[in-house]
Amino acid sequence: MKRNILKDTVILTAIQMTLDGLGLLLNSFLTKQLGAEAVGVLTLTGSFFRLASMIAGGNVFLCASRFISEELGKPSGNPKKVLFYCMAVSLILSAAVSLLIILFAPWCSLRFLHDGTLTSPVCLMAVSLPLVTAAACLKGWFNACCKTGICAASDAIDFLMHTVLTACAVWFMPPTTHAGLCRMTAFCTIGAEAVTLLFLLCCLPLCRTETTGTVSISLKRYLLLAIPVMAGSALTSFLSAANDALVPLTLKQSGDSSAEALSQFGIFEAIVIPVLFFPSTVLVSLSGILVTETARENASGGRVRITCMAEKTIRQTIVFAVFVTEILILFGDEIGILLGGGETAGNTIVLIAPVVPFIYLEIVLESIIKGTGAQAFSSLNYLAEYIVRISCVLIFIPVMGFYGIVLSYYASNLFGNISRLVHVMKHTGMEFQPVKLLGIPIFSAVLSAECIRMLFHAVHILPEANPVSMIIFALLCCPVYFLIQKELFSLHPKAEECS
Repeated sequence: MKRNILKDTVILTAIQMTLDGLGLLLNSFLTKQLGAEAVGVLTLTGSFFRLASMIAGGNVFLCASRFISEELGKPSGNPKKVLFYCMAVSLILSAAVSLLIILFAPWCSLRFLHDGTLTSPVCLMAVSLPLVTAAACLKGWFNACCKTGICAASDAIDFLMHTVLTACAVWFMPPTTHAGLCRMTAFCTIGAEAVTLLFLLCCLPLCRTETTGTVSISLKRYLLLAIPVMAGSALTSFLSAANDALVPLTLKQSGDSSAEALSQFGIFEAIVIPVLFFPSTVLVSLSGILVTETARENASGGRVRITCMAEKTIRQTIVFAVFVTEILILFGDEIGILLGGGETAGNTIVLIAPVVPFIYLEIVLESIIKGTGAQAFSSLNYLAEYIVRISCVLIFIPVMGFYGIVLSYYASNLFGNISRLVHVMKHTGMEFQPVKLLGIPIFSAVLSAECIRMLFHAVHILPEANPVSMIIFALLCCPVYFLIQKELFSLHPKAEECS
């Protein structure tokens, strides 16, 4: 079952970029309609929900994608049996976690969300966990079977349903309390996930995978392989949630009130982070494909192609990320203000922009690492990375305030992704070429920006004057940047191309 990586990536990127763009606009709408403090509460609640979902489902999307792909990569196997393992284990786990959350809802709302009135919304979130888990399992099946269109369509349905329900609720019945806000979010999530699951179930007959032999792994073996993936994902989600919970608390220690701390946290999570990650949609789309392709090649002994894919994707990721960094440094201030985050959001976007290449590298490096089965390294690396981030949060935010968050992002991303790159290079045989990977993209970015800036000044236009001029500047700068770096790359031996 050969997959066209470029075609699948383009399809997923086109759809996901549209959804992410709409999501950014939704965050801007919510910030303006409800205020940054309310968005901070939503973000904190969403962090808790992501943690619960990951523990409940055991990252079943990754498990299904990887183990079904490995089964498909074997000369004979039974991928449907592996799907049954994934679905049965994840649903039992999600039911158990849902029950525990309902039982301990008062404690969760008071200790984690810092608001005892959120008990009811927490119980509603628990109800949605089995729906989320089942949908993720089926998406993993379709991803492993190269049904890119179905995965993309399910993402679109989930997002659009959630957006429409949220926008209607905010517009016609705006919540006036934190509990009402979170209850609204829980109902919207349940509705969106139910529709998405129904769509995926209807699509199952479209994916007919033949059984060519006896399943290669038993249920016991599946559990032994899946538990490290589940534990690693749960650990990462727990550390991320702990970091999110600590940020408002440490902002209060720096002298901010509770409302100010939640507002700043809301601006950072609803405006700054989505802006930084929005261009990475192409890499997120590619990452899901890389996990299945790497797992399949690893199972069939295709080490040469794994090395080739690693070299190509890392090089192209850095080229792309450097251009994004350039645009964010030039126009980050204006973007933050346009989206309703004010000067705080704009300044933070510009400050964090230089670490964007490391953030984007994480996406593809983690896909390669997990596809080759190095889950233990991934989990340990995430643990070390979050220890660095949380330590910075605890030490620097009380002293530096909001900008301590920026320092925590620099420290954790530099540490975590340099170690990931070293691991991938060591285990794939990829060579580190600083001129190709860093020198040429950075030089091309600076030169292209200066060329277009001179053109704008010649016609007496300020690039940052309005959104239209910023878009025109970026559109003109993009081909110049890629043309320059293409010419410079041609002076070096070409990297091996992957089919």
